Amino acid sequence: MRTTAYSTVRPRYGFFDVVGLLFRELPVMVVIFLLVFAIGTAAILTLKKSYTAKASVYAGAGSEYVYQPRVGASERSQPLEADAIAGSEAQILGSLEVKRRAVRAVGADTVLGPNASGRAAEKESAALKVLDSSLGVATTAGSAIISVSYKSDDAVRAAQVLNAVVDQYLVQRRVVFRDRTTPALAQQREAFESDLNTADQAYAAFMQSNDIGDFATAKATLAATYQTTYAEALSLRAQLNQASQRLSTLEAQLAQQPAEVVLQQDLNVSAQDQILQLRTQREALLSRYTPDAQPVKDIEQQIADLQAYVATGTTVGAREVRTGPSTIFTEIETARITAAADRDGLSARMAVANGQLGQIRSRQAELTRLESTNANLAGNREVLTANIRDFQQRESAARADSALVAAGADNVTVIERAEAPTKGTSLKAPLLALVFLFAGFTALCAGLLRVFTRRGYTTPASTGRTLEMPVLAVAPMKAAR
Repeated sequence: MRTTAYSTVRPRYGFFDVVGLLFRELPVMVVIFLLVFAIGTAAILTLKKSYTAKASVYAGAGSEYVYQPRVGASERSQPLEADAIAGSEAQILGSLEVKRRAVRAVGADTVLGPNASGRAAEKESAALKVLDSSLGVATTAGSAIISVSYKSDDAVRAAQVLNAVVDQYLVQRRVVFRDRTTPALAQQREAFESDLNTADQAYAAFMQSNDIGDFATAKATLAATYQTTYAEALSLRAQLNQASQRLSTLEAQLAQQPAEVVLQQDLNVSAQDQILQLRTQREALLSRYTPDAQPVKDIEQQIADLQAYVATGTTVGAREVRTGPSTIFTEIETARITAAADRDGLSARMAVANGQLGQIRSRQAELTRLESTNANLAGNREVLTANIRDFQQRESAARADSALVAAGADNVTVIERAEAPTKGTSLKAPLLALVFLFAGFTALCAGLLRVFTRRGYTTPASTGRTLEMPVLAVAPMKAAR
């Protein structure tokens, strides 16, 4: 017994088979095309014109885009590029908070128009969606200009909403960049002032405990005093050596001088007086006698004897001698006493100078030992003072900057505000073209679907290609009764 197996084989179509079969389905495709095109055209014809309001904002470089260290040197960095600043401002302008502020400013009914319905929260949510989809924010590379647009079916409403968005953007950016550092700077300054007060008290206690008025002045004064005292000590040493040597010389000279000397001495000259008297007598005798007279010769003999006696040198001697203190000895003794007093005075002054030098060296050593502590305390006070001054300047600058920004001195300027556009735009023509293409594509897809879902062998070429057998003849189908 023969067994027969059956299997379902999908027809194989060629390009021309598909084209031919599509022509068979052309009435259906035309009906579908007309139906889809009619529905799309009816929907497009209900669309209204849209009006696009435009505005432009200039976003320049402000202090908020310049980096400034919070602590330390106040060296600022270079600001960002113009397009980077514009991009940042565009993000703020297109933020959800700005849109929410704008909706609340103009009201959800203004954004939604006549179609507004529902509760307030629902209308606000719907208005946010409409505003988000209709608002356009664009920037240009290398430019600080931000272009803003808003599309609506009403020209006046489009301008009103866009102006509200721009106004709320200006408010929001001030909120974003509002000064938050002034209270912190003031708090930190007060903390530094408290630390400085503690440091001042510690430094004052240190100075008072070490009997110092001003460390640098005290050290400089000690150095100058040491130099003066040391120079004086050297001078005193030289003077002391000179006085000692002078005293030694005077003592040596004094040892060579007698304490007493002959003040007055009377000599015995009676023989000479007798000779003079005899000569006087001879002259008197010559007045009465001749030179050969015996009285004259006797006197001459006496004179000759006395002269011979005087010639022996024994006739003259001290008859009375008076002595007293030597003037030279007295002067030398006086000078010695004065030199000794000078030496003793210089020795005392030298001792005092040496004692002062010792005290100064001890004080200098003490100041040197205290110098590191003084440097730490003084340096801490200087650092705190500099920090307080820096934070005061920053606090004042931040407060002034906030006041200027609040007064309108901002780096963002509205170049052009939105005005109601006079011309509207409509997308009916491009949308009709899209609907035409979509209707044609839908009709083609419907035709292809009917072609590929048809059962049986519809064309000889498809039959031969599917069964892999040649088709020898084609007979028309018999109409069913």
